[in-house]
Amino acid sequence: MRRCMLSFFAVGALLLSVGCKDEGANFPSNPEEETGMGYLSLSDFRVNVAEHAEEITSGSGLGTEQARQTRVVGTTTDAPGEYKVKIRSAKSGEEMEYTYADLQKPENQRIPLAPGAYVVSAESPDYRDYINGSTGVDWEKPVYYGSVTKTVHKRMETTVNDLVCTLANIKTTVTLTKDLQELFMTDTQADAAGKERLTVALSIGDSRLVFDRATADAGTAGYFKAVEALNTVKIVLSGEYNKAASDEAPQYVPVNWTTEIVGCKAGQWRKVSIGILNADEGNVQFQVKVENWVYDRKVDVDITQLYAFGEETIPDEEVSDEDSPVVTLEGHDITKGYAINGSMYDEELDKWTENLKVVFTPVGGAALRSVNMTFDSDNAAFLEALDALGIRLTGMALWPESADLSTYAVIRAANTGVVTATMKDAGMSALYAFEGTHTVRFVAVDDRGRTSYTDLVIRVQAGGVVADGPSVVWTNKAGTKTYEFGTRYNHNAVEIVIDVTTQSAFTEFTVDIVSETVLPPSELVGVGLTDHLDLINPGQYKSQLEGFGFPTGDAVTGSKRVSFDITGFMDLLSLLNREGKCDFRLTVTDASGTVTKTIQLYVVKS
Repeated sequence: MRRCMLSFFAVGALLLSVGCKDEGANFPSNPEEETGMGYLSLSDFRVNVAEHAEEITSGSGLGTEQARQTRVVGTTTDAPGEYKVKIRSAKSGEEMEYTYADLQKPENQRIPLAPGAYVVSAESPDYRDYINGSTGVDWEKPVYYGSVTKTVHKRMETTVNDLVCTLANIKTTVTLTKDLQELFMTDTQADAAGKERLTVALSIGDSRLVFDRATADAGTAGYFKAVEALNTVKIVLSGEYNKAASDEAPQYVPVNWTTEIVGCKAGQWRKVSIGILNADEGNVQFQVKVENWVYDRKVDVDITQLYAFGEETIPDEEVSDEDSPVVTLEGHDITKGYAINGSMYDEELDKWTENLKVVFTPVGGAALRSVNMTFDSDNAAFLEALDALGIRLTGMALWPESADLSTYAVIRAANTGVVTATMKDAGMSALYAFEGTHTVRFVAVDDRGRTSYTDLVIRVQAGGVVADGPSVVWTNKAGTKTYEFGTRYNHNAVEIVIDVTTQSAFTEFTVDIVSETVLPPSELVGVGLTDHLDLINPGQYKSQLEGFGFPTGDAVTGSKRVSFDITGFMDLLSLLNREGKCDFRLTVTDASGTVTKTIQLYVVKS
């Protein structure tokens, strides 16, 4: 069921035409005599490699209110002659492999091919061994890859112009600001005391690199293999932090602070800089600045915690021909995309109230010769399904009509030459199973060889139009200060008033207490609690929870807003006279979704 649907609307823009070549398909022994052949023209063919030249001006550190402007200038250089270039048939999978130097020879610049779609790709010499190898990360090991899809037509020449190979792995660098380094034990002191040096470990899955002071100061780059379409880089900062005031003798405590960068893709440079906030208050609050570079563009993120990144998209090299087929979306502006959500489905009738419909209109009396689709998505499961079908990179034909589409789409051609593609209910339901943002690129060609490139962004959102989940806010008692979830505070330096609101009703509200040294499960038993508490169904813990300020039962489910003050819980932490981390993880669910927020504390002895 998913197979056919994916064939029609899987969403994507063939990884942004990043250029290169491989092997070819089915060449006749005397191609010049084969009148049914077309040609791939490579006389103007160039393989360029995207590089970065950055110009960075920043403040004295991340403790300043904000960093100054950072600018990057992108350049490209001609690829070395040993770059591998391939031409692969999208239909048969056969391919020919050249070197870039081979294709500079006149005899290789007009290649006869059977009509059809071909993927032209290029890669650095070590790319294939790197991708197929077991090494997931290495120092200073960039590899490059790029591709475009071209359609060859009978007795016509299809030109391949400049292609760009871009970074095919994830580049990472770390900066440890001066103020941070000064508040940690020096390497010499740590070695003498048998303590851990100041380090930042970056990892994707089991692949890990450790940046120490010398590595970070030198600007050494680590390159991670992009094992998924979207990858999460875990950051762990470790070392001995001086929690004492500047006029007191140093008091070093071990720090093992963790956060994550989500949505990391091949072709990006993730620059991580870590500094200190509010060190004079004695609480360890790290400020992180991340710059996300995509080719010659960047997105900056600068707050007290990491956020998910938006990305700059590099424009595709392919430009639609004049008077080429026009692609539109019936009832919608195709440039604004199309949204699918649960409110569009009528459960009583068991059908969708609206079905996506794409219209292809030839111009000037021409006829539509072909429509090919290529795909991309921010949903890793969706991309895996595309890979399994073999259509993620090569794409799939929509016109002439394919029998594979009949279960999930209706394709019709009018006497006027206009072709429409309408997704059936089965197709809408299949796509609805993959929540996220998907992109389909339509490559439409008329019988005069004119080609148009049109992207349709489809946003699938399960459960309805809005799915924000409950709102959870942490303030002081007066409501004049808002604290950040995910930032670790000295337990004596904060007040904890939690305000939670919902647009519907709370269906789940739990609190997990996570602490190995201050409030382990054995200690919680002594005060009549456990490490997992259900505020809606508290059971035997009802009176103890209410005694510490937590609402329970009907006080949660009977209201759209719950506000409670658990500052008094800090007195218990002080009475225990222990030191270490203590976290309270709040999980709240309503009809629109689930939100998880964590109160992170560092408890100090009295």
